[in-house]
Amino acid sequence: MIEIYICEDNIKQLNALAKYVNNYLLIHNADMKLVQVTSDPNCLLRSISNEHRRIYLLDIGLNSQINGIELASKIREHDMNSKIVFITTHVELAMTTFRYHLEVLDFILKDHPEKMQIRINQVLRLAEERINQDVHIDREYIRVKSGEQMRALKIKDILFIESSVTPHKLTVHLFNSQVSYYGTIKDAENFAPNFFRCHKSFVVNKEHIQSINKTEPEIYLTDGEKIMCSLSAARILSTI
Repeated sequence: MIEIYICEDNIKQLNALAKYVNNYLLIHNADMKLVQVTSDPNCLLRSISNEHRRIYLLDIGLNSQINGIELASKIREHDMNSKIVFITTHVELAMTTFRYHLEVLDFILKDHPEKMQIRINQVLRLAEERINQDVHIDREYIRVKSGEQMRALKIKDILFIESSVTPHKLTVHLFNSQVSYYGTIKDAENFAPNFFRCHKSFVVNKEHIQSINKTEPEIYLTDGEKIMCSLSAARILSTI
C-alpha cells in the first residue's frame, strides 16, 4: 500500500487537494491510500518514519516556522525513498530544491487550477510507477544521505550499523568502508529482514554473524570484528 500525505497551509486549497487525490483513488484501481491531510507541518513531521512507500504533496510557502523545502529536507533525513511533489505558486524556488538534494519528483503550479486534477492524476500515476520500479532495488539496497550525497549501500555488504557519539548520527560498517549519516538506530533495524537490534547502539546483519559469546556477551563477525551484544539478544540469536 502506497500512503499519501498532504501538507498545505491554505485550508481551501488543502481540501481541494484532498478531493483531487480522492477522485483519482476512486476512479483508478491504485494500491494507494490518503493517510494524512494537514495544514501543520509539525503534525506531518510526527508521522515520518522509514516507510518507503509514501508520496508527499507539499506546499512550499507554508505559513509556519518551517517552509515546504525545510519540511522536505527533514523528511529526507528519515526517508530517502519516498516521492516528494511540491505544489506551489513559487516557481522561482524550484532551483533552490536542488541545493538541498531533495530528489523532488515533480512541481505542480497553482496558477492553473483548472488543470490541477489532471496534474494530480499524472503525478500520482508517475509516483506509483517509480515506487513499484524501486521495489526490487529496495530489497537489495538501502539509501542514506551521507554529507551532500545520496548513497545506495548493498545490504549483503553491510556488517553492522552503530550509533555515533554525535547525536542522531549512525555509522554503517561495510567490508571495506564506513559510511556515516543522520538517522536513528530504531529505523536502522527495519532496513532489512536480516538486520537485528543486538544492543542499544548496534544493529547487526545476521548473515555476517560468525559466532556469539554469551558469557561476555559479544558477537564475532565474518570479517573478524566483534561488537557488543545484550545478554537477551545473545540468547535470541543463539536460537536462530
